[in-house]
Amino acid sequence: MTQYEEKLSAFLDGELSAAETQEVERALERDPALQGELEALMAADVAASEQFDAMLHEPVPLELAAAIRNAPDATPANTPRPKSAMGWLTAAAAAVALAVGGVGGYVAGTSQTTQVAEIPGWLADIADYHRVYAGQKRHLVEVPASEAEHIQTWLTGTVGTKVRIPDLTEFGLTFQGARLLVAAGKPVSQLMYTDANENVVALCQIQSDAPGDGFSERTVDAFDMISWGARDAKFVIVGDEGRDNLGAIARSAADQVEA
Repeated sequence: MTQYEEKLSAFLDGELSAAETQEVERALERDPALQGELEALMAADVAASEQFDAMLHEPVPLELAAAIRNAPDATPANTPRPKSAMGWLTAAAAAVALAVGGVGGYVAGTSQTTQVAEIPGWLADIADYHRVYAGQKRHLVEVPASEAEHIQTWLTGTVGTKVRIPDLTEFGLTFQGARLLVAAGKPVSQLMYTDANENVVALCQIQSDAPGDGFSERTVDAFDMISWGARDAKFVIVGDEGRDNLGAIARSAADQVEA
């Protein structure tokens, strides 16, 4: 092992002095083998980051989310990289990320259903849509509730699983209509309800051959979400963070859409 190989990890983490950083950069420019060592380290960092991102999509109980929100702020200790290394590292990181991402994209593409069933990334897409559409008034829905029969026929044929419109009036919710979304590369139905204060609750449904069992609670961004699986589909109820009757709404919706 050369003296530069011993310094690669520190170079990647920005722990070298400016003079040492420049020395390693010059060595990298003239030594392809050393470049390969650095790229291997960076690829390992990318893989570890992807694993961590997957962990972030695991279900978060609403109680835990509330505890995190109420915790006192921490003061982070940041150690910036030496400025001279940033341009070189950015270019190299782009190349490594492209190589690793290309393989990941191929694997994900070979089994879309498994991706949806095992990794709840589609819920992050739903949260993004809900953030946009829940703030709409005149354009809240794509097709109004007055066309309920058409909504069910249209979304069932498009999503590929039976779409039913549950009656949630016992919770003070009025059905307003529906939209068609896309999450994890698949069509998703979104049924929109509002309460007396114009707060929006949405029921979304996506086709899945492995829907899973039981109810799962999590908070994504500023929304509480309760998801479950049945038949050939996955469902999620989305509401504002802290809505206390979301669990009851989800159970009622589940009873009706699974009937």
